Amino acid sequence: MIEINGFTFGVTELVLLAIFILTLFIQLFYQLLLSLFTLSGKKKEKPIEYPSISVIVPSRNYEDHLRELIPSLLEQDYPDFEVVVVDDCSADGTEWYLSELKLVSARLKTSRIIQETDFPNALVITIGVRAATKEWLIFLNPLCRVGGNDWLKSFATALHPKTDAVFGFVKYTKQDGGMQKFFRYENLNSYLLHGSARYLGLPMPVYDINIAYRREQFLNLKGFAAVLDVRFSENELFINKLSGRKNTNYLLDRSSVINYGGDTDSQDWINQRKKQLYLKRKFTIGQRAFLFVNNFSRLLFDVSLIALLILSPWRLWIGGVGLFKIVNELIWGVVGMKRLGEKKLFPGLLIMRTILPVINSFLSFKQLFSRRKRKW
Repeated sequence: MIEINGFTFGVTELVLLAIFILTLFIQLFYQLLLSLFTLSGKKKEKPIEYPSISVIVPSRNYEDHLRELIPSLLEQDYPDFEVVVVDDCSADGTEWYLSELKLVSARLKTSRIIQETDFPNALVITIGVRAATKEWLIFLNPLCRVGGNDWLKSFATALHPKTDAVFGFVKYTKQDGGMQKFFRYENLNSYLLHGSARYLGLPMPVYDINIAYRREQFLNLKGFAAVLDVRFSENELFINKLSGRKNTNYLLDRSSVINYGGDTDSQDWINQRKKQLYLKRKFTIGQRAFLFVNNFSRLLFDVSLIALLILSPWRLWIGGVGLFKIVNELIWGVVGMKRLGEKKLFPGLLIMRTILPVINSFLSFKQLFSRRKRKW
């Protein structure tokens, strides 16, 4: 037994208390960053100057989806934009559909790849960038759906002269399969966490769609020349090299959100988690440390909280502190959900945030000992 200021503690209890208090303050710091992020971007700014925009859509055998997406893009209420579709070796009617649509819309541009290469993702995006003529590039794919004709205008609110990288939210909707909510939980949690990291100068991408950067930046930095050692996620890694504390914006506006649809099952979700974990291995040391400390401190906090509730005579006080932390997290999570137009994710999001560190640890450990070539 150890006595401190008249209070007696067992060694195990004291160690658990130390872990509990330390991880509590770490988690409260992350919640402070989250609160700053979810409340950001509400100030009224000067009248918006709408820069020119090229929307780039790579596609392979997605004719039916293009028939839904492209007309809604061409109908955007925006003064200066174009839509660039790159037909990547499609074997369906994509080429004929785009050819017909170009006859009635001068805003549509197309390019076509007719042969496979060793770097399919990098090539299709590069061809789209080369075909584009506008200042800013926004990337989508055929499974995306815009929420209305003001999507581009809403996105343009973040395209400032001193900005080099912009991230928009992607909302998983209209999905079939039992893992739909898991995709939504992980997506929202990642967007809020990565956006919060901007205040430490560590902004990070979540996905390769609904993101924007300048065409000039791509050309000046020689495109994907620095990331040709990867087989996917080239666009996320490229924009990650551009991003910094002062030149990066995250959109927290429902109008700028992209809806994303597609079938999902448990294997899709596991593959997505593996891809994201692989992407994070390519992040900077600071970015990886930010994510690791959050996951590890959350895991230690939960374990120490449960242990103290069982072992400590101070369980009521400890439970109250734990409840305060949970409620505070709920509040800022709800604020983020409201701003991004997500619904009905609580209390599942809180549960997901609790078990996600365990899942990440398991998958990371498994990847370390897997030499099999990964395909996603």
